[in-house]
Amino acid sequence: MVALAGGLLAAFALGLLAHFLKVPGGAVVGAMLGAALYNFSGAPRAALPPWAGLVVQLSVGAMIGFSARRELLPVLVRVLPVALLGVLSFLVLGALLSLLVVRLGWLDVVTALFGFVPGGISVMSVVAESEGGRGAVVAAMHFVRVVTILLLAPWLVHLWLAFSRGGPGR
Repeated sequence: MVALAGGLLAAFALGLLAHFLKVPGGAVVGAMLGAALYNFSGAPRAALPPWAGLVVQLSVGAMIGFSARRELLPVLVRVLPVALLGVLSFLVLGALLSLLVVRLGWLDVVTALFGFVPGGISVMSVVAESEGGRGAVVAAMHFVRVVTILLLAPWLVHLWLAFSRGGPGR
């Protein structure tokens, strides 16, 4: 219980700090980094009880679901073919990267494939474990992906908008 309290304190503190510093996705990125740094620190390992992960996933699902509006349906129908093409592209690229790291002897097939294909951290790591892979490695790979995307995507959006308006500073 002390480990959980310490881990949550580190997660919330870094999450709030990153949020107030206006780091893109700061609350999520900061909390992930805070929790990971706590567990890397040598302190007793912190872990949420199993029911807490379910509560968080249900809350995030509800938050996303509540943002849906009827006006979004035509947009979703219009972008669906391109979205499916994107998913297929990510799967092919993930499979090729998996092949590379397996050939180099760095990872086994299951861990590599579940680590490189798109998906949620918790789901992909659990499914990888159930298929004989190393769930913790898959979770770490997805953690790197999520943090990188959360840090770079807002910057890319600002860059894209700046150039689409005729250049930076216009």
